[in-house]
Amino acid sequence: MKAEIINPFLIAAREILEMETGLTGTRGELSLASSKWTTQEITVIINIIGDVKGTFLIGMPINTAMELVGTMLGEKFDSFSNMVISGIAEMANIIAGRSLASLEELGYISDITPPMLIYGKKASISTLDRKRIQIPLKTDIGLIELSLALEG
Repeated sequence: MKAEIINPFLIAAREILEMETGLTGTRGELSLASSKWTTQEITVIINIIGDVKGTFLIGMPINTAMELVGTMLGEKFDSFSNMVISGIAEMANIIAGRSLASLEELGYISDITPPMLIYGKKASISTLDRKRIQIPLKTDIGLIELSLALEG
C-alpha cells in the first residue's frame, strides 16, 4: 500500500476526532496484519470502490464508542444504544469521505459504500488476500484502531 493512499485516512481521522470531540489521536506503531482479523467490541466497515479499492475499518471498545459519541453530541450515554451505533457509523463515514476527497486531489477517483457495523467480541473479518495496515490512535478515552486494506 502506498503512503499517499494511507495518509489521508490517518489525517482525516485525527482532524475529525479533534474537530468533533477535542480529542487528540496520538498514532501508535503501524503494523501489517494478515487477512483474518478479530474485531474490536465495535467495528465499522466501509468498502471503497474506484481507483482506490478495498476496505476501511475503524474499531474500538464499546466504552470508548459511548464516550466518543457522548462527547460529539454533548450527552452522556450509560448504555450501548442505537444512537451510539449511529454516531460511530457517521464518524467513520465522515472520515472515509474526507479521505476520498483528499485522494481525489491526487487523481484517485473513488466512492464509498454505506457503513456496516459489527459489534460483540470475537467476530472475525477477512479481507481475503489483502494485507491490512493497522494504525492505532491513542486518545484520552481509549484506543481507536484504523485498519486499511486498500490498493490503488
